[in-house]
Amino acid sequence: MGTNDFLENYYMPGSRRGKQFTVEQFQGFLLRIAEKFVREIYGLGARKIALGGLPPMGCLPLERTASFLGGFGNVCNQKYNALAARFNTLLNVMMSKLNRELPGLRLVYSDAYTVLLQIITKPSSYGFDVASVACCGTGLFEMSYLCDRMNPFTCTDANKYVFWDSFHLTERTNRIIVDYLMKNTLRQFL
Repeated sequence: MGTNDFLENYYMPGSRRGKQFTVEQFQGFLLRIAEKFVREIYGLGARKIALGGLPPMGCLPLERTASFLGGFGNVCNQKYNALAARFNTLLNVMMSKLNRELPGLRLVYSDAYTVLLQIITKPSSYGFDVASVACCGTGLFEMSYLCDRMNPFTCTDANKYVFWDSFHLTERTNRIIVDYLMKNTLRQFL
């Protein structure tokens, strides 16, 4: 479950999932898959599990570019951020239910949404210079194989950027988030 499920599988123009489900139904569909997965690995003996929710996906450079092209300026897509926050709330409800139902289960929520939104809205507090565009290419829409050090438009110092490409975080951003999650989530298992 993640950003790809919504941005690439649900909201993509012509998406089968977008025609098959309302957004609320799609959220339920994904949550049922997550619940089934947790139950299956619980059945195999897992007792300590961390689940991550969605990030503020409306703040990805790709989505900011779409907002800009749609006439809304280079701002986060609040519809997508609200969707992610709602999904995360529903995920927490499902996790609480499983913690009550399955003896010995310790299912904890890894909240990357909050820390990433803080990084995006106050990048200088985390030592970043740029949060609205990516290091790669123009920083607006390039991803994957379009992003490498040989691209003449790729930035010279990725550590100054929150995003590597229009969809993925830089290694430095990931390190900050992992450190946060280790301190605030995984310590619950100790």
